[in-house]
Amino acid sequence: MPSVLSDDDKEIVRRMVPKASNKIQAVAVARLYIAYPNRSKWTNTGFEGAVVLCNDLIGNTYWLKLVDISVSNLCT
Repeated sequence: MPSVLSDDDKEIVRRMVPKASNKIQAVAVARLYIAYPNRSKWTNTGFEGAVVLCNDLIGNTYWLKLVDISVSNLCT
C-alpha cells in the first residue's frame, strides 16, 4: 500500500511511540481543527503532523497521538 509519509517521517513516528508496550495500527497525515469557542465554526489550531492510532498492549486500550514530523522538529 502506498504511503504519504517518507521513510524519515516513519522513523520519527517509530521513535515517538515506544514499541515495547504499543502496536501502531495506522498512521495518517493530519491537521488539527477545533470548534472552540464558537461550536458552529471550525478553527485551525496550527498543529499538524502524523496522527498515530496505537494499541497499548499492557492496558489493552487504543489511543491517538499527533507527532510533529516537520523539518523544524528534526535534530541535526
